[in-house]
Parts: sequence; structure tokens; C-alpha cells
Amino acid sequence: MNTAQKVLSVIISLAAMSAIAGEEGKKRPNFDLNGDGAVTTEELSQHRQAMFAKMDLNGDGNLTREEMTEYKAKMKAEREANKKDRFDRADANEDGQISAEEFAASTDAMAKRMDRNGDGTIDRREMFKSMRDHGGRHDGEHRKAKDEA
Repeated sequence: MNTAQKVLSVIISLAAMSAIAGEEGKKRPNFDLNGDGAVTTEELSQHRQAMFAKMDLNGDGNLTREEMTEYKAKMKAEREANKKDRFDRADANEDGQISAEEFAASTDAMAKRMDRNGDGTIDRREMFKSMRDHGGRHDGEHRKAKDEA
């Protein structure tokens, strides 16, 4: 295993451990909507409008303290549900524990998904595209794989 592969292995393992443990922290919003590596004022405007629309729960074009409180609670509940989902997906035999083998399988599956061109390495573009596409979270691919197994 060369140095780059070792570094990548450590990065993937740390990302998987964070995901499984639910240590998401605060995610930075993705302002680069078209993925070209630059953020335009139009992209910032689109992001701002989308965020406002999400928080304006009654759709009246204004935000109240109650809407912001409700939105924050909704996001917290979604994060908590996602933590449980991630654990359940990694716990392949559903025994309430994640073995070293299950952990390895989970991180291997994540690395395979991120290696978009199948060359055995994950370059910067592939990593950020995967993060952007999945919002930093795992999508239904894990569920499908687990259901098919």
C-alpha cells in the first residue's frame, strides 16, 4: 500500500467513524451549485432563496420566531434519525453492534461509491462530488445493498 493509499484509507475511516458515531458537527452549506469550483453571486442568491423557502414553513414570505424554532427542531430530529439510520445500515447482521468486519464493509462500500471512475483512488473532485451529491450523508444505496443481501 503506497502512502497516498494509506492517507486515503485513514480519511475514509475517519469519515466513516464520524458518520457511524453521528459526529456530524456543523456542515458547511454547498454554495457551488454547479460544481465548477467557483461560487458566483447568482449561486449565493439561489442558495439564500432556497434556505429562506425551507424556513418559511407557512409559505407567507416572512419568517417568524416560531417558524425558525420549528425549523431548527425539525432539522435536529432529521439529524438524529439519520444517525440511527447510519448505524442500522452498518449493522449488517442487525445484532445491535458494529463488528470490525461490518465497519470495514461499510467503509469499503463508501470508498467504492466515491471512486466514480473505478481507478482505485479517490481524487479531490470525486470526493467533493460525492459529498455534494449526498449532502455529506449516505443515501439509499446503503439500504438497497442491505435489502438485496
